[in-house]
Amino acid sequence: MSNTESDSASSVDPHDANSVRWGLSEVPMHVGSAMIRPEDRGKIKAVALQSAHNQAQQQMSMLKRQAEALMEEARRIEERLRLSAQIFEADVNFTPVVGQIYHLYNRGNGSKFLSLVGPRQWSERTKPLEHLGTFRYLADSTWEPFPGL
Repeated sequence: MSNTESDSASSVDPHDANSVRWGLSEVPMHVGSAMIRPEDRGKIKAVALQSAHNQAQQQMSMLKRQAEALMEEARRIEERLRLSAQIFEADVNFTPVVGQIYHLYNRGNGSKFLSLVGPRQWSERTKPLEHLGTFRYLADSTWEPFPGL
């Protein structure tokens, strides 16, 4: 075999008429040949389009869930800010410590104050104080409700 023959054998083009001699035909040559069916391009496009649609729907659904989570977080931040403004408008006779629990009271005359003393720790004499809530002071200088007291 010469170099030109070996070069042509290594680069066989199945559409080349000479490739038929290598058994590479687009047309079945005998009964045992693999069946060749024409591609249904419309079906291929429809399946691809449906797949793309499904993928886009999944991505949109994920983005929607993420947006809802972000909006919920924004609402919580706004609520903490509103609560913080309310607490800082009250009388605070000490410097709050991050992570500590404090109690907000109404004196009865409409003025509010922040206290270290919990609602069950007051004497019966001072019970008329209205407990407005228990809160934790956070590192970002905001307050969050502290349930359970």
